Amino acid sequence: MFYHDTIILLFAKAPVAGSVNTRLIPDIGVEKATQLQYDLIHHRLSMLTKANLSVVKLMCAPDIQDACFVKCENQYQIDLLTQAGNDLGERMLNAVKSALQDYKYCIVIGTDAPALDEYNIEQAIELLHADADVVFVPAEDGGYVLLGLQNAHAFLFQEIDWGSASVMQQSRNQLKRNKIPYRELATCWDVDRLEDYLRYLNDLSLSARNYDGRKSIG
Repeated sequence: MFYHDTIILLFAKAPVAGSVNTRLIPDIGVEKATQLQYDLIHHRLSMLTKANLSVVKLMCAPDIQDACFVKCENQYQIDLLTQAGNDLGERMLNAVKSALQDYKYCIVIGTDAPALDEYNIEQAIELLHADADVVFVPAEDGGYVLLGLQNAHAFLFQEIDWGSASVMQQSRNQLKRNKIPYRELATCWDVDRLEDYLRYLNDLSLSARNYDGRKSIG
């Protein structure tokens, strides 16, 4: 089903050597960490294209000029937007505010949770349509891999220790403090540590990846 009143914002960092998957670099090296980012972006866009749940915008960092993003724009016929803000919270808030001017519901996801599938995303959209104000898919590491909103609650993007194991709990605390009800779906894992990377390789082997973009960077 296509949800005309919903937009999915996909946040992605350009696969620039040494600036992505930095926690994995000591274990797998710069080249594999960079290739992983390239692969995850394509994997996510391929899934979203096939699922065809709603309009999707690719939120690019540091800008839309990277060759990977240009390839994605052409391959998936997707609009590119530059992330704007001084930190992740500000960048997400700015994007959500803008999106909710044109759409009733907004889903925010990243590229580093390959186990997050179209079923999870549609569940979140359905909960928003059923009047949930805020929907999360928590991550095993203490963050979250999906945020669904029908209002741009600024407090959800402020005073959060982004990248820490406290993100999800701090978000819950902010919602409780502001008396906003929320829903949580089943916890999902993301690719952050070596064991996650090995799990990713096991679950999504190179030969079984479902996108037409598996080439070396360059």
